[in-house]
Amino acid sequence: MSVSVVEVLARMRLFQGLDAEQLAAAEKLVFVNRVAAGDTVCREGDRSDFVCFVVRGRLDILKAQGAGGADPDTAAVIAHLSPGDSLGEMALVDHQPRSATVRAAEDATLVVLTRKGFEQLRRRQPHAAALMMENIARLLCENLRQTSARLASVLLPLG
Repeated sequence: MSVSVVEVLARMRLFQGLDAEQLAAAEKLVFVNRVAAGDTVCREGDRSDFVCFVVRGRLDILKAQGAGGADPDTAAVIAHLSPGDSLGEMALVDHQPRSATVRAAEDATLVVLTRKGFEQLRRRQPHAAALMMENIARLLCENLRQTSARLASVLLPLG
């Protein structure tokens, strides 16, 4: 990467509001992962303990349809992630299995923060962890509003 990990984190929505010291602490807890086009980052239903931040490339979010299970061949692409986007926030918060499959649409570079890394950040920099949780809550609310709008556009009114 031509820019530092701290610079990458500073541009990510989940790290908004963190100061230089807090970002430096977070930098020590993340790692960079490269994914080839077509590779699966995580599968729907898998247990998970990490959040990823897209630095380069594009990822597709796939959701199983009907009885097809988590088979990516029978899944619908429900979103695309580009640089600056993140995935796995729900797994970091609710400790539940992955709600969707994520596959690289093109070669991608990701910055990864595990739950263990987040717990270390919470112990070392509690204010930074609290800011991150606020940012996650805002992002999840935004996603829920978008999903509700999309759902309302295809459903008939109750009554």
